[in-house]
Amino acid sequence: MAKPALFDKTRDFDGDAYRNIVSLRESEDLFSDLSDGDEQLSAIAAAAEMKVKSAIPSGVLQRGFHYTTSITYPFEQEPYLKTRYGNGSFGVWYGALALDTTIFETAFHMVKEEAGIEGNIGPIMRDRAVYLVHCRALLLDLSGKGKAFPGLAAEDYGFTQQIGERLHQEGHPGLLAPSARHAGGTNLVALTPMVLSDPRSFCYLTYTCDPVQRVVTIERQPGEILTVMRF
Repeated sequence: MAKPALFDKTRDFDGDAYRNIVSLRESEDLFSDLSDGDEQLSAIAAAAEMKVKSAIPSGVLQRGFHYTTSITYPFEQEPYLKTRYGNGSFGVWYGALALDTTIFETAFHMVKEEAGIEGNIGPIMRDRAVYLVHCRALLLDLSGKGKAFPGLAAEDYGFTQQIGERLHQEGHPGLLAPSARHAGGTNLVALTPMVLSDPRSFCYLTYTCDPVQRVVTIERQPGEILTVMRF
């Protein structure tokens, strides 16, 4: 029986993906490093900031912040990272088509990273922000090919990095791929920020990780447990 083709399906995608990133649930005093904790100096600096902002059209700063944070960061700040579809020579953006999928993916990687630190017994808390980001592109669709091509969800990224490198070199905008951490889940992998737009805040989450027990507790609001994941 002939093996199914890997690159035989595309999807004209026009919809939202969830982008789950480390963030702050509450704002901090952004001038604390300059004022050394002096409240009066912080107030002066904040007043100067507001004076500058008042001369900028409404909404420009907010749109710029959200766009940079939720879309362009992996392309401009971390293109060197080696990830499932990135070999470290170009930036790759990851989102998911469902909130549960992005929680499974990020919780797994938090446990893996924290458990890899010697002597780290936890608990470790991280605040995260979830954005909805619109994608409009003709994407290679690998979402239903996990069984035929187990390398798509393997711990070794060699197979998937070859896919990402080829698509990047040939100028493809991205792909849809099966989630390695959430059965039935689908990730959206963008190879260019040009197909991403309209970032909107969706929610904040707090992850509390026990790296010894390999457990992550996720809260939507402080004290409101959304789910507990064990890896």
